[in-house]
Amino acid sequence: MDGFAVRAEDTFGAEETNIKSLTQVEIVEAGDIPQNVIHKNECAYVATGAAIPEGADAVVMVEYSEKEDDKIMISKAVTPETHLVAIGHDIKKGEIIIKKKSLITLPTLGILSACGIKNISVYKPPQVSLISTGNELVEHNVSELGIGQIYDINSIVLKQAILNTGTQVNYLGIIRDEFDELKKAIEQGLKESEIVILSGGTSKGEGDLGARVLDEFQNIEVQVHGIKIKPGKPLIFAKLKEKIIFILPGYPTSALSCFYVFIDDFLRNLSGYPKRNRNPQELEVGERIYSPIGRHHFKPVELKNVDGVKKIFPIKTGSEAISTLFYSDGYIEIEELEEIVEKGDKKVFYTY
Repeated sequence: MDGFAVRAEDTFGAEETNIKSLTQVEIVEAGDIPQNVIHKNECAYVATGAAIPEGADAVVMVEYSEKEDDKIMISKAVTPETHLVAIGHDIKKGEIIIKKKSLITLPTLGILSACGIKNISVYKPPQVSLISTGNELVEHNVSELGIGQIYDINSIVLKQAILNTGTQVNYLGIIRDEFDELKKAIEQGLKESEIVILSGGTSKGEGDLGARVLDEFQNIEVQVHGIKIKPGKPLIFAKLKEKIIFILPGYPTSALSCFYVFIDDFLRNLSGYPKRNRNPQELEVGERIYSPIGRHHFKPVELKNVDGVKKIFPIKTGSEAISTLFYSDGYIEIEELEEIVEKGDKKVFYTY
């Protein structure tokens, strides 16, 4: 703040009925180098952010001063260090200002700039090629759906989920359930990116080609095809040398659930992005919940206040409905041999 640099002891006792008179010897604007030493009963005008002259140890706000010729009349006493910011007050020499894997935010840029740091080492964002598969899918620029057609939900949702991990996305579009077309798209994805993510094409039915197409790649290692979870049983994970391929289920709820469980932290580790805080809370179940025996269940749930107590309630729609995720607040985990979760049981609730 603008004011007068003073020796604090020269202001002791100052008030509106006991004015202290000081001689102004200098004006110091922000960026100026003070030219004088402040002696007994002297002061210097200093602008906000300016350095104070040697000898001064406090600043009196300009609001508590009046100018009379070369005299400054002070009407408020100050103590040493009042309205001063000492060197090292903000950031001390040797202090760590940014830790490894910290996200560079606007405040981060500000503190780097304040320290005169122009260049730092950062993680190179991984590149992910994203492919949607299915004869039934159409892009969102189609104004009217035909019989058997649906909009490509997964490309929109998964693209944003991938971007949220600090990873770049190369969207390759909708690919039909045609062997050569799908193989060509995967080849393009492997050429352009370190990771390829497909949605659809994971089940073992005749129309889903994912696993059969992967078998055509030399040295491919399909490490997972199907996993005992719900939603998302037909997940595929494969490696081709240094490249990674994930094929997610086609149902939007299943695809996004698998992404959060298996891929999100993996991508964040590669990009250096902080891991998501899933905000775990142990809460009471407000209604009986059924679960398929033999599969680890990531059950979408909603939270409701019952007599002022937050409780867990199941979402009634399944993974085939996009509204399942829309209406859910998060999920609970149900063990594969746990067929029923009774009302009143405690479960850990996680956000997506």
